[in-house]
Amino acid sequence: MTTVPTRERTSAPVQRPGGVGTSTMRSDGVPKVKGEFEYSSDMRMDGMLWGATLRSAHPRADIWAVDVSRALAIPGVRAVLTHEDVPGRKLYGMERADQPVLAWQHVRYQGEPIAIVAADHPETARRAADAIEVDYDVLEPLTDAERAMTADAPQLHLSGNVLRHVRIVHGDPDADADVVVSGEYEVGMQDQAFLGPESGLAVPDGEGGVDLYIATQWLHADRDQLALSLDLPPEKVRLTMSGVGGAFGGREDLSMQIHACM
Repeated sequence: MTTVPTRERTSAPVQRPGGVGTSTMRSDGVPKVKGEFEYSSDMRMDGMLWGATLRSAHPRADIWAVDVSRALAIPGVRAVLTHEDVPGRKLYGMERADQPVLAWQHVRYQGEPIAIVAADHPETARRAADAIEVDYDVLEPLTDAERAMTADAPQLHLSGNVLRHVRIVHGDPDADADVVVSGEYEVGMQDQAFLGPESGLAVPDGEGGVDLYIATQWLHADRDQLALSLDLPPEKVRLTMSGVGGAFGGREDLSMQIHACM
């Protein structure tokens, strides 16, 4: 019997970037470690304006009037906008459009935005927001979920208080289980606590569109909601991901995106 010697490999394997089994370097890793990473709140442009938002001081109230005259009289203030200035759809939302861009007639939670200010300095914008006068009729807040589902409960949204009713039945656990435990359980609200503030930079393109540099998680979902509220075709609204300082799911919903573009 004869054998054929195995031919030795004479050329090195082809090196390809990335691929299965290859560790990939984070594109933002080195600048973050060196303190050179540009987060969304670090962006600047020559001649840019700063924005501030007036938010509701009450968890539930009717709005009778909003007076922006004192804010407009402050030197350096370029604009004060309310719901009347929203160019397109006044409601937005990822799953259901039920959140006002800027509240009118009612506020449903403490911190709901009512008006926005654009000024040449951030402190000026904040002072102007504080100068806006809102005439409230403060109402008792609805804080109990069981109460909210009753027929006589105040309806906080046009579609009612129940977002969705889903009934799921699988098997017969009462018959199959050795022990059946019944009770009512309450858990506290949980929210993300990322360090980077909600911030962004909106740049008009001079042709009726806008470029928004924003820390977010859903560029396409943000764009679609923005286009409706700005009354622009989607191709006129271009979003670029800027430096994200944490998210954990908390940046899925819009925060200041529409306000900045207005």
